[in-house]
Amino acid sequence: MKLKNKVVIITGASSGVGKATAIEFAKKRSKVVLVARRLEKLTELENRLSRINSNIISIKTDVTNSKEVQRLFQKVKEKFGRVNILINNAGCGMSKTLLELTEQEWDKVHNVNLKGVFLCSQEAVRLMQSNKTKGHLITISSIAGIYGAPGYSAYCSSKHAVTGFKRSLRLELWKKGIKVSMIFPARIKTEFFKDYQNKPSGRQMLSAKDIAQYLVAIASRNQFSVQYYRLRNFFKRVSNFILP
Repeated sequence: MKLKNKVVIITGASSGVGKATAIEFAKKRSKVVLVARRLEKLTELENRLSRINSNIISIKTDVTNSKEVQRLFQKVKEKFGRVNILINNAGCGMSKTLLELTEQEWDKVHNVNLKGVFLCSQEAVRLMQSNKTKGHLITISSIAGIYGAPGYSAYCSSKHAVTGFKRSLRLELWKKGIKVSMIFPARIKTEFFKDYQNKPSGRQMLSAKDIAQYLVAIASRNQFSVQYYRLRNFFKRVSNFILP
């Protein structure tokens, strides 16, 4: 599928994978909607991308706030009339043992990682169905959405919930022509690890661009490209552990 002029909403676009993904979609001449809470970061990225693509807009949004999410999609509807692709990327990490966790921290992780995905997916599907767009919901989950890890109970539970939510949506929406995809990356060079005391070494991680290129391949629905980037990232990961 050609991505030129497709309307792409990217949450968590102010940094990391979201930022890298916005750059890759901008190169494809998509109409890119940058979404995050840090407007200054979005504006900086918008100005940068506008040099190569005039169809870039920034909308400050807290994805855990239903009114702000509704306002986001209303603005997208007014500007572009539709949404073709939603990239659910906004996320929140948390590394604490069960007895260290506070109720507020538990709620924060689940609100961003799960509620945010729910709210954005719901509004995207509502807009897609209103104009009969055969859209695509793509969610960046985590390997923590498949496996558990000590000290990550809040994070893992939120990502496991996202996995179940998206698997249900895949069955619910396929008859309506809306595709649902997830990826489960691990250890990416982003701000995710900035507050961690025991950070993984850089050689153990993929770059945000590696993941972004894979996401664009998924959005293009080109199976050759999907398999190419999947295998490339796999061998990069393996070589990081094998080579000195």
